[in-house]
Amino acid sequence: MASPSEPVNHGNEYGVAGRRAGVVLSIVMAGLLSGCAALPASGPTAGAFVGDVDETAVQWRNGYLLVPVSNNVLAYQHEEPRPSFRGLASLALPADTGVGIGDVVQVTLFEAGVGGLFSSLNAGGQGSSSVALPPQQVARDGTITIPYAGRIRVAGSTTATIERRIVAALKDRAIEPQAVVSIAEGNSTAVTVTGDAIAGMSVPIPTSGLKILQLIARAGGPRTPIFETAVSLTRGGRTVQMPFSELVNDPNEDVYVRPGDVVLLTRQPRTYVALGATGQSAQLPLQGYEMSLAEALARVGGLNPNLANPMGVFVLRREPGAEMLARYEGTAFERVPPGDPQAALLSGDVPVIYRFNMREPSGLLYAQDFKIHSGDMLYVATAPFVPVKQVFDAFSGLVSPVLSTANSAATISTRLSN
Repeated sequence: MASPSEPVNHGNEYGVAGRRAGVVLSIVMAGLLSGCAALPASGPTAGAFVGDVDETAVQWRNGYLLVPVSNNVLAYQHEEPRPSFRGLASLALPADTGVGIGDVVQVTLFEAGVGGLFSSLNAGGQGSSSVALPPQQVARDGTITIPYAGRIRVAGSTTATIERRIVAALKDRAIEPQAVVSIAEGNSTAVTVTGDAIAGMSVPIPTSGLKILQLIARAGGPRTPIFETAVSLTRGGRTVQMPFSELVNDPNEDVYVRPGDVVLLTRQPRTYVALGATGQSAQLPLQGYEMSLAEALARVGGLNPNLANPMGVFVLRREPGAEMLARYEGTAFERVPPGDPQAALLSGDVPVIYRFNMREPSGLLYAQDFKIHSGDMLYVATAPFVPVKQVFDAFSGLVSPVLSTANSAATISTRLSN
C-alpha cells in the first residue's frame, strides 16, 4: 500500500484500464466480424442467386433456372392467358324464349261492342267492352285459364302467339275479341347472381335482354374493390372466370345472359409479393394485366437507398418446363433420356428467377417492358456492404459507452493530478 506521503499515479491506473478496454473492444470487434452471417438480413444476397459463374449466363442452379433479363428474354415473354365470356355467350340479343312454367302473366280481353261476354256497365250507365283478368301463374302443364275458352297452352310460346290462340278460342263466343298478354313476373327467365362480393338475388330477364354488367348493377354492384373482384359465368356446365376490371374495361366481354345462367362474384385479388430491400415488404394487387416491373417497384417505394443492391433485383415465377427447355437447351440444359430424373423435373412447371441489373440504363428499360404476373415474387437483395455496416453500427454502440467512461476517467485523473 502506498504511504500517505507518496502521490497516487491515477493516470497510470486509468491508462491500464484504457488498455484493457481496448483489448476487450478488439475481441468484441473480431467476434462481430466473424459473426456477420448471423446478423439480421432481409433475405439472400445477389451472390447466393448467381454463384461464381458468368453473371450474364442463363444457369440451372439447385432446382431453379436463373435468367438474366435481356431483349431476347423480353421478346419471348407473353401475357397471362385472358379468359373470355364470348366462348359461352354472345353480344347479340338472345332469341325470345317465350313464356315459361312458373311465369306470372297478365291477360286483358277486348270486344268490339257493348253487350258481349266481357262488357260491363258502371254506376253511371257507361259501358266498357274490356276486362283485365287477374294475374295467373303458368301451371306445370304449361297452361293458363281463360274464361269461356278453357285451358290455353302458353309455355314456350311468345306473347304474340298466345294472343292469337286466345282470340281463336273466343271468336265464336265474343264480339270480335282481342287479347293483350304481358309477363308480370318472368320467373322462368331469371338469372342468378351470387357470391361473397355481392348481395345474391335472382333477376328476371326483360324482353329487351340483360347484360352481365346490368345484372350486377341490379343486384347492387360488387361490395369489394374492383381490382380484387373476380366474375364468373356458368352456362351449360361450363364456367369462365375473369377479373371484374377486365369486364368493365372491355365492352366486348359484356355479353347477354340467358335463363339458367349463374353469375358469381368473389373476392379474388390478383397479387404479387415484394420482399427484401424495397421501400416496403407487402402483398399488393395487380391493377389489370399490363403492370410492369417498374410500376410494381414504384408501388413499394422503389429500392431502399440504404440497403438495396441495384444489381440484385429478381422476379421469381413458375414457367412451363417444356418451354424453358426448348428455349435454353444447349445453354442451361442438356438433352437427357426420357427416363432421366432431370427430364421428369422439367415435365411440369419449373421455378424461374429473372434477374435485373438496375445499375445499368438497360436494366431500367427492361423493367419498363417486363410484365408482372399474378403470383410473382419481387425480391431486392441487400448490398454487399450492409453486413459490414451492421457490424460497425453494433461496434459503435459498444464503443461509445466505453469511450465515454474513459473520457470521464481521464478528466477525473487530470483534476486529481492538479
